[in-house]
Amino acid sequence: MTNKFLLSLAAVGGTLLLAGCGQTGPLPTFGKAIIPEWITADFDGQPGDEYIATSNLQDVVFNARGEVIGWYVKSYAGTPYIKRNADGTYNFDALKNSRSIVNMVGGAAQNGQQPATFAPERRAFALSGGALNPAQSAETTAPTLSLDLPANRQEAVFRYTQGGVSVTKTVVMHPRNFKIDVQTQVTGGDERVNMLFPGLGRADNPDVRAVPVGGQPAGVQGSGTLNVKNIQYAALQEKANQTAHALIVRPQSGTSVDVTLTGGAQGLISASVPASSNLEVYGGKNELIHLYQSGYTSLPGLFKPNIFGEISLFIVKLMESMYKVIGNWGLVLIALTILLRLIMWPLMQTQGRTTARMQVMQPKIKEIQDKYKDRKDVDSQRAMQSEMQQLYRDHNFNPAGCLSTFLPFPILIALWSTIRNFEFDSGFLWLPDLAVPDPFYILALVYLVVNIGQLYVMTRKNPDMFKQQAFIYLIFLYFALTFPAGVTIYIILSTLIGIGQQILINKQVERETATLGVQKAPVRTVTAAKPAAKPAKTIDAPKK
Repeated sequence: MTNKFLLSLAAVGGTLLLAGCGQTGPLPTFGKAIIPEWITADFDGQPGDEYIATSNLQDVVFNARGEVIGWYVKSYAGTPYIKRNADGTYNFDALKNSRSIVNMVGGAAQNGQQPATFAPERRAFALSGGALNPAQSAETTAPTLSLDLPANRQEAVFRYTQGGVSVTKTVVMHPRNFKIDVQTQVTGGDERVNMLFPGLGRADNPDVRAVPVGGQPAGVQGSGTLNVKNIQYAALQEKANQTAHALIVRPQSGTSVDVTLTGGAQGLISASVPASSNLEVYGGKNELIHLYQSGYTSLPGLFKPNIFGEISLFIVKLMESMYKVIGNWGLVLIALTILLRLIMWPLMQTQGRTTARMQVMQPKIKEIQDKYKDRKDVDSQRAMQSEMQQLYRDHNFNPAGCLSTFLPFPILIALWSTIRNFEFDSGFLWLPDLAVPDPFYILALVYLVVNIGQLYVMTRKNPDMFKQQAFIYLIFLYFALTFPAGVTIYIILSTLIGIGQQILINKQVERETATLGVQKAPVRTVTAAKPAAKPAKTIDAPKK
């Protein structure tokens, strides 16, 4: 297997990874980490302002009653979809009009028609029952907004009155994860009210399920409804991948919740809650690492990781253990990279020796190929194959050794996914956040230099191959600009260690093969001449 093929394969695999394993979606906009804030502005074009909570992970739009009318989860952390104009106003066109950005509480398109984005029945946290009706007007007051970044809190208190019923709704968001705490206090109305949780925007058939306390998971997919009493949790989920969404509802503090699940294009969880209720809501990626960090992977029937997921869980738990000792996520990534490279050292040694022997053989392979390039008859081709096999034997080269290249892939893919989706609570050196790209592009430049250096070490005996393949890393430079900084740090350090290992292997293999092909002169054995035999004495017969 040639270096050219390996690099081509790496290019294809890398592209798939960067694209979310084949999923489509917008590439991130280059920029700095987004500082969480509340934005007060007219978002829906109707009278009155909306209140937008923006962060690296999502942009969530509330109306004055604390109902979510726009819930935009970012495929790439740190993408600034909201633009600030020169006059201090805001441009929300990217959120409202782009087909590639999904409003998680918007209805799925039917027959090519885009449904009303902000319809009353598609508002998360909307309350109904008795005098409460999301489709009717209400008397509202400006919410109380607050922000406490060290405590990872983005809070809003909404108050409104409808038909003599007063509602106080306290929403606490956590900018570094997808969890939202929702507390409601309803006075002057029924003992229980319904709270709506629609989703998932683009999904025409989400998986809708609930698990009762002490019971087994129950769900509906497609048309139909299902009632589940006293839930442990209820969820709307797309098929798990890097761009899939999930909306999960968990009762807190003894709150008893019954739900009605509706499947199909207008997937919906209608939760019957007490007048005073406390819920925890997850609205974000249906992806293992985010669910794990938010404490949801232990819920029965919610998420079953595959082999890559199991490796990812091991890695993230290892990272957390290392952080307890080191206390800095940047240093944790460095230590993790060194540790994993040491674990994979024997395997990479086998791969490196195969690469080194191929480099040594390349000139002789070319000689054999040139020798037979104009001889296409069967006998000549057999002779060429025979010479190639003899060359392999002379250099102790096994083409099957190239298969070792693929063995580290499950670990590398799992590590990529882990770091890409892990939410760090600090920066490192000049980096404000390890979960978003380097705002100064320093890491991207170092990434390019290091990978060009690796290519040189792998193809140093074949300058033409180096020139042919160098362009691959120019293409990868664009992707490197979009890598989360933590991912780039891992790649750079891992590549540097790999370069050092390959240099050592190259020297070792060159010493081993230095005498191959050198014909030794035959040794002549000189035998000492035997002394000449004395002439035999002749005895004459006696005369008679």
